[in-house]
Amino acid sequence: METPSKRNLILSGIGSSNGGTVRLAKIDGIGKVNGDMNCSDFIVNGKADVHGSVQSSKAEINGTALVEGNLHSERIRIQGKLTVQGNLIGDHLHLNGMLSVNGGCESETFDANGRLQMGTLNAGSIQVTLQGQSHIAEIGGEHIKIRKQPGIDYTKWLKWIPIPVGSQLTAQTIEGDTIYVEYTTAKAVRGTDVVIGPGCEIGLVEYKGKFEQDKGSKVERLEQL
Repeated sequence: METPSKRNLILSGIGSSNGGTVRLAKIDGIGKVNGDMNCSDFIVNGKADVHGSVQSSKAEINGTALVEGNLHSERIRIQGKLTVQGNLIGDHLHLNGMLSVNGGCESETFDANGRLQMGTLNAGSIQVTLQGQSHIAEIGGEHIKIRKQPGIDYTKWLKWIPIPVGSQLTAQTIEGDTIYVEYTTAKAVRGTDVVIGPGCEIGLVEYKGKFEQDKGSKVERLEQL
């Protein structure tokens, strides 16, 4: 992404600034940005509130961040908690922690370890390791793998994030080419090759190629197309 401005936006300690077009936007501490922001790198080490949208080449969140508008970044890495009240769009997203998106999330690759709350998730490759309760209305992708974190793993980035007992994903629909899900409750799962792992309650499974089901999971209706 080309940004005509060479100005940097640096907030250290506690501070606030207006948005605009900058080369680097970095918040070390507690910072507030008023307005939309266009930058090459958006880096948060601490806590950030953006009263607007963010467009960047790279977004790195180490701590917590709130974006009241949309967040559009080619590469997104989250170590902590990110809340986006609009849409989240990127090429590659990696999460350790919590991600809440009021709108939709789109990415080429989506790799998440933690808790998710969003309306829709669309990505070419989706890999989710559940930590606690997650809710996604609609999931679509080519390769989808959803599994539970084995055992209880309170790593550094989850020590200060409350996690309810049990890891489970609740969804309306999951659609893809190859699908593997476990500890998932969904009304419908549709794919070419579908594997229903342990801990699942699925209303309808539609598949074209192969189907496998863990004996402990429940599928109310099964249809081969």
